[in-house]
Amino acid sequence: MSDIHGDYSSFYNMLVKINFSSFDKLFILGDVVDKGPDNLCLLGFIRSMPNIFLIKGNHEYLFERYLQGTVSAELWDACGGSITRKEAEGLTEEKKADMFQYLRSLPVYEIVTVGGNEYFLTHSGYNADYDVFHSGMGLIDIKESVDQAVKADQERYLFSNDIHYIPAVLKFDKKIIVGHYPTFLIPGHKMYSIFYGEKFFDIDTGNERRDEGGRLACLRLDDGKEFYI
Repeated sequence: MSDIHGDYSSFYNMLVKINFSSFDKLFILGDVVDKGPDNLCLLGFIRSMPNIFLIKGNHEYLFERYLQGTVSAELWDACGGSITRKEAEGLTEEKKADMFQYLRSLPVYEIVTVGGNEYFLTHSGYNADYDVFHSGMGLIDIKESVDQAVKADQERYLFSNDIHYIPAVLKFDKKIIVGHYPTFLIPGHKMYSIFYGEKFFDIDTGNERRDEGGRLACLRLDDGKEFYI
């Protein structure tokens, strides 16, 4: 899943729909907070589950930086963080420090192998300024490229939309799955459904735009089945 944006109700309904159990693993590709009503409740539930793995999105990054004191309330609010910020203001200083360390420690990607296929799971996908090619293969090493991009400027990577504008000649060494960019905005797709491109999948089907037809998506990698709430 990706881009749940504080919508605990839809998230819970999705877990019921997919029959999520202790035998499953769920990867969430960032942006579980902001824009929705139940941000800390959702984040707390995710933290409590040993088989749910959260990848950092740009909204977790903004939360982290706000707690650090390097992002202002005005900037976070302008990016949709006002409800999360107000929830966070009710935390004790000890819990704020704990939350900061948790957000800071979130990975920016996970690599999983399912059914013999290797997937690179991340929020934004790619920063075009950091192309690292495998020697003699003509393929971009997406892990090394992202590592270098994040080391240079994590913020720019997490906010990047570059993967949606890559030249046709570029090929990656893994199938990339992203969120961050609502699929309705992808030219030629224009639907609130999972986008399957030659180089990447996008599973952000606009849950924060439910009044416009957006919904929450879940992609089961075992068999490619799609679920929507």
